[in-house]
Amino acid sequence: MFNAHLPVPIPYLADVLATWGVPIPINPNIPLGDMITGEQTFAILEAIHTLDIGQLHEMYSEDNIMNICDYYDIDIKVAFDYCMERGWALPFGVRTFLRVEQEEELLEVLG
Repeated sequence: MFNAHLPVPIPYLADVLATWGVPIPINPNIPLGDMITGEQTFAILEAIHTLDIGQLHEMYSEDNIMNICDYYDIDIKVAFDYCMERGWALPFGVRTFLRVEQEEELLEVLG
């Protein structure tokens, strides 16, 4: 159900942008219109007005890779390399919030 009180999760938006080929790392200070086409902008607007924002928030980890590695005493370079080998888009480098299933896999393998 749509929840107008929650903001659209930045990890979701960054994930979409990375999937569309926006160069990584994504600079959040660049206007969206300078990174994607008008058609893609419309697709994002349509998505954020039709998807369950609460459910989108639940799809992503509560911590970024750097914090996860710190908490679980995982070498950050090893974790970053693992993510890259798996082909995961890291739109904000080690400050990326992984999807929940990615975090679980990372912890299962390296934690």
